[in-house]
Amino acid sequence: MFERVTRHLIISLYSCLFIGLVIWHMPVGADPAKTTSNDGFERPYGYFTPMILDTVKANDDQRRKITAIVEELRPTIEPLRKKFKEKQTLFLSGMASGASAEDLLCAQRELGQIRGEINDQYLLMRLRVRKLLQPAQQELYDDFLAKQGWMKKNKK
Repeated sequence: MFERVTRHLIISLYSCLFIGLVIWHMPVGADPAKTTSNDGFERPYGYFTPMILDTVKANDDQRRKITAIVEELRPTIEPLRKKFKEKQTLFLSGMASGASAEDLLCAQRELGQIRGEINDQYLLMRLRVRKLLQPAQQELYDDFLAKQGWMKKNKK
């Protein structure tokens, strides 16, 4: 009896997780012709750099240095992003095909680890960029960053 309840609980938990992941990846209000994912990596690395430079009204020296920072971290971040996408695809296919709970938990941990490494690198980049900005530019930069992602914050 206990084993049956435990099995049912695990199946229900993973079903909810799978449904949540599917819904999370569904584009909301997007052009149906475009296929997008909501994993934070739908744009190529460095896509926002020109917009950031324009937003903070960076001078020529700042533009050169900020672009150099972004390019310096590309060899570290780009492979992590690619690895995350590959592991995410494997995880989702495992969810859809009914992989074992142990395999799914292992894959989920690995995704979390890769995501953490990526977040660390982006934080490093943001901190290094902030050091190059004047206080007024830092506020503009913070506002720009706050408006990115799926939990956009509107500053009042």
